[in-house]
Order: sequence, then structure tokens, then C-alpha cells
Amino acid sequence: MTLALDKKFMSNLFNALLLSTLLAAPAAAAFTLTKVTPRVFSPGEGNPVVNRARFHFTNPDAGEITIRIFDIKGSLVRRNLDSESPLVMYWNGRDQGGSMVRGGIYIYQIEVGEQVITGTVVVAK
Repeated sequence: MTLALDKKFMSNLFNALLLSTLLAAPAAAAFTLTKVTPRVFSPGEGNPVVNRARFHFTNPDAGEITIRIFDIKGSLVRRNLDSESPLVMYWNGRDQGGSMVRGGIYIYQIEVGEQVITGTVVVAK
């Protein structure tokens, strides 16, 4: 009888530990910014590798992505960037009106649901 109780006890203990491990595990992020390339870019260049900043990401839940670009003073320069593919958006160094921005440091803010990611890119002229 004690062997049967020990097996049941061990089974319940294992299940409880497994459940607590699953509950304690962090949830996988639905949206992930995988890379920004290049961090320093030259919008006037003819080479497409260096004439725009590309934002690469994973978005398994297909959440709505908003990317904003701010200048170093905090003024909004551009919103809603162009897409190269469903997983890559890019900024070509132009403001909302289509004019080329000045060289300098710019702040990007990516928003997907409640998640906000920020970083910087440099426009070199």
C-alpha cells in the first residue's frame, strides 16, 4: 500500500513541479526586432545596401507595427515607414514631407501593441 501511495505522491509532485515550471517560464515575445542595418547610412548614395536603414523583425502574431523616427531634439521626423517585405521596413532618410533630413543622430521608436523598442541610427552625409 505504501508503494502505491509513494508512486501517487511522486506523480503528483512531478505534475506540480512541471506546472509551476511552465507557469514561471517567460512568455515568448510575439514581436522581436532582430537587427537594424546599417546603423550608419547615407541616403544620397546609389548603393541600396547603405542608402537606407532597414529594420528586420519577427512578427508571428501579425501585430500592427508603428515605427516613428525622431530627431535628436525629439521632434517627429517620419512615421509609417516603407516595407521591403513583411518582415523588413526601412527608412530612406526622408521626413514626412519627402525632404532629405540633415546628417545626424535619429531615434527610432517601434511600437507593437504594448511593446515599445527604441534605438538610434545615424544619417551620414
